[in-house]
Amino acid sequence: MSLNNSYKPLQFFEYERVSFKGKWSNPKFNESHFQAFESYYLDNPNTPFFELIPNGVRFKHYVGVIQIGKTTIEVLPKSGRVNDKDVWQGVLLDMLKTCHLLTAKNTGTALLRLKSNSLLHLYFELFLNEVEILIQRGLIKKYRRETGQSKALRGPIQFSKHISKNTIHKERFYINKSLYDKNHLIHQILNEAIKVVTNFTSEAIVLDKLNRVKALYPETENLNIKSSHFKKIPLSRKHIPYEKALLIAELLLLNYRPDIKSGGKDLIALMFDMNRLWEEYILQSLKKEGNKDFIVRGQKKKVFWNNKVIKPDIVLESRTNSGEYYIIDTKWKIVNDGKPGDDDLKQMFAYNYRWNCNHSMLLYPSTSNQNSVSGEYFVAEDNKKHSCELKFTEVLKNGKINPLIAEQILESFKQQGN
Repeated sequence: MSLNNSYKPLQFFEYERVSFKGKWSNPKFNESHFQAFESYYLDNPNTPFFELIPNGVRFKHYVGVIQIGKTTIEVLPKSGRVNDKDVWQGVLLDMLKTCHLLTAKNTGTALLRLKSNSLLHLYFELFLNEVEILIQRGLIKKYRRETGQSKALRGPIQFSKHISKNTIHKERFYINKSLYDKNHLIHQILNEAIKVVTNFTSEAIVLDKLNRVKALYPETENLNIKSSHFKKIPLSRKHIPYEKALLIAELLLLNYRPDIKSGGKDLIALMFDMNRLWEEYILQSLKKEGNKDFIVRGQKKKVFWNNKVIKPDIVLESRTNSGEYYIIDTKWKIVNDGKPGDDDLKQMFAYNYRWNCNHSMLLYPSTSNQNSVSGEYFVAEDNKKHSCELKFTEVLKNGKINPLIAEQILESFKQQGN
């Protein structure tokens, strides 16, 4: 079943400008959309997601989905000349899955509906699927302490409170009792995430799941969610089945901003820094592809000066030649003239020198048929040559994300090692 047209997501690319009138006008973007963004921006002037322009907005290097009230905006990545938004939506989903940011195993049916739906509703459906599975398995109980009035003496009396409150009512006891039930932190967090889904969902299939879950979910206390709540959940075997639901709940709850001033414009933003997403996608792809020949690590630190450290995006260590390293720094930006910035080259030289490696790579998405360029640094005091390669990799292949990116990167390093 498709969504009502008023709920279909508006789709734009990163760095795209859009306005309801003027140079960047788009018939899909109206004044009420602009007002929703303007209202949020005034409360959050340092938002990294977008900036205001006359009568509109300019998106930044974050991709994902923003919903303000009933307005859903998808911001998609883009590199090169392909402008098909369905293609780039598929790229974003593949990246999120590879980086374990779409965690549920069964996403097939939900993905088929994305053309008329939004990424946000996909996350809602995955979350509700996980909660439904937990309910079917049986929600865990935990012990908790509760202080209050009781007609039965089932715990230690809190004497100061008991005397002040029960001078007349001799049949009551003010006690601290132990309860064994489902009203504990994990279920309180999931319940708050269910409330967020209730506020935003508009898709019939998601609503159906939501109503089933709400009918079976136990009553819990309200909780004002903070990031510290997620850190309080202990690691244990009993909690393993909750991991996926809690991961999505954390993503939803920590990016939810209720509109307490005027109502009707609650905001949720599931946005991902495209630089970090590209880096993590390359890292995970290399780990999957390079296990036989390389040990692949992300953000490996080394001390550089006093207590300052440097940490390249990705470090590869040869399995056959111990101590032989290769460095990769990923850049989600366009370099049309084939010339990197001086700061990037100086950074790569520092990595080469500190890791004692011969060859490093600045990895960019290619815009067309760009050829990789390799250049050598001066011969350093250790009398060792250091080189840095500018590698341009095709993000798309046959309308999908290029499955050979990791293989092509590793092949470059294997050739250097020969």
